[in-house]
Amino acid sequence: MKEAEVIKETIGQLLKLIDFQGGVDIDCSDENNILVNIQTEQAGFLIGQAGANLNALQHLARILVSKKNGQPIRFILDVNNYRKNRLELLRELAKDIAKQALSKKVSLVLHPMPAYERRIIHLALADEPEINTQSTGQEPRRRIVVKPVMVTEIKGQSLK
Repeated sequence: MKEAEVIKETIGQLLKLIDFQGGVDIDCSDENNILVNIQTEQAGFLIGQAGANLNALQHLARILVSKKNGQPIRFILDVNNYRKNRLELLRELAKDIAKQALSKKVSLVLHPMPAYERRIIHLALADEPEINTQSTGQEPRRRIVVKPVMVTEIKGQSLK
């Protein structure tokens, strides 16, 4: 795949430019989600606090890849599987919070998180008929509220 070669070469050059050692692995098994993982012993700095540096690095890498390719290529950049592990953690968190909200019959508010992490929580609970999720607040303090559904709907109207 030509896109994978462009991505791998560009990220390799970027790492060299910022003086980091690392290998670049690409998973193109899902055309809609090209996953690019940098394996490095210097992961802490590349990831940064709560993934802030990784987000910036991904943004920069996407710009450089798009410029080199002549058109945008969507991909997700990861370092030492940080995002992959974070996604699994967020899915587990979503299920745990949903169980708590149902058992206590209360709404629970999660800590602020970036949009892509909120999306993971929403998707993880989308198939739970007894749970409703909603994002509230303004960036960067936007957070998710997980609440049990206690409303019966009849022909589009809500009854309490």
